[in-house]
Amino acid sequence: MFCPNCGEKLDNPNQKFCAHCGSEIQVTPSSEAFEGYNATQTPVVKTSSPPPVPATPVYDVKPVKPKGTGSYSRKSLAYALIWPIFFVIAFYLGFIFMIFRSFSYSPYMPRNPFLWIVPFVLHLVSLLFSIVSKVNSSKARIYEDRNGLQQAGSIISVFGIVLNAIFLVIVPIMMAIGIATMGYLYDPFI
Repeated sequence: MFCPNCGEKLDNPNQKFCAHCGSEIQVTPSSEAFEGYNATQTPVVKTSSPPPVPATPVYDVKPVKPKGTGSYSRKSLAYALIWPIFFVIAFYLGFIFMIFRSFSYSPYMPRNPFLWIVPFVLHLVSLLFSIVSKVNSSKARIYEDRNGLQQAGSIISVFGIVLNAIFLVIVPIMMAIGIATMGYLYDPFI
């Protein structure tokens, strides 16, 4: 059996539509169906179907990446160079608090364990800068041509995320130790 519209061979005689052009297939009665056929019944008349519509391909259009370094790459590297500043300040303050808290009774260094909040906040700010750097690096990988600024920003931001996450765990522990030992190390003359 063949399609009346395009002439393509039909795989199944009971098909309702042509797999090639999509037109409706009118089934003509077979010889067995003629046995019970009454002359008063009107025969099925084939109507012409519209011509097939050409298929248009559907595909995902990839954006055109500009050559050279773009704004996302520059932002990624800039944020990747900012987070170490906050990290070094926070690390230095934490180290000073730990040294003076543990080994010294200096009157110049306050012995309040709640001062650990300062390095904690600085590490948090440093972590945020490294996350923003990583996000910009990911956007640069998508929208821009591959370049060294994007790769450097990505590597430095991963170090920032890991280091700051570690110190965001250590600083509260040090603060808890300071609070727990505050009564034992209390010096009324300071």
